[in-house]
Amino acid sequence: MKGLQKLCKWIEDRGLRRAAVTNAPRSNAELLISMLGLSDFFEILVLASECDRVKPFPDPYLKALQELDISHKHAFVFEVCLFTYICGLAVCCA
Repeated sequence: MKGLQKLCKWIEDRGLRRAAVTNAPRSNAELLISMLGLSDFFEILVLASECDRVKPFPDPYLKALQELDISHKHAFVFEVCLFTYICGLAVCCA
């Protein structure tokens, strides 16, 4: 993906905390993260199946915030789907 490594470096250089949050099964998520060369980029992987409710509910995002020990006021979300991006945005703006 064009610009992905540059973006990752920018995020890492600023010491920003990182989590991958997904509704996908672990094997699929780990494979995709690996294929994108991001295995060492994300600090944690949060699976929706580990939460009481899956996305679009905020539970997976909230779990990531809790595990990273950061406030929703200091978080931002990158999503591949507009609908789940809006759900993540709702968490950050709560």
